[in-house]
Amino acid sequence: QEVFYYVREWCTKRLHNPDVEPLRLFITGGAGTGKSHLLKCLHYEATKIFSRKKHLEPDENIDEVHTLITAFTGAAAVNVGGVTIHSAFGIGTQSNSLNDHLSCDKLNSYRCKLHSLKLLFVDEVSLIQANLWGAMHSRLTQIMGIHSNTAIFGNIGIIAIGDF
Repeated sequence: QEVFYYVREWCTKRLHNPDVEPLRLFITGGAGTGKSHLLKCLHYEATKIFSRKKHLEPDENIDEVHTLITAFTGAAAVNVGGVTIHSAFGIGTQSNSLNDHLSCDKLNSYRCKLHSLKLLFVDEVSLIQANLWGAMHSRLTQIMGIHSNTAIFGNIGIIAIGDF
């Protein structure tokens, strides 16, 4: 319950102030403890809050992606209503293709789709190796157009969930 209200409060602050420090949260627990259920509840609430805006900015539309659920495997992604990390960010699945550059067209496509992203859920984090985390960071900073060494994951809030 504490985690739910903490995330809810962060989302509300982030809605009104884009300069709020990005959320960094790790949720863990054994099998059957309700991690996936909590993820779905947090995603629902965050989506509801971010779509609550009273007026749209000139470059926004009602279908913008403010929250995104990802997982390492397709099965895990389907279980929580998300997509794979690789497909969400155009990251190759082979270790030698993790940092492949996107064409201008692909990059623009990801920017159009994800430019309003505020909160990223990453499920089954125990399956994700360091090089994939690095590729996610690189791709998010590229998509968000941020050229700062201090902008971790493109200043997107991250909720990492899984067993350890």
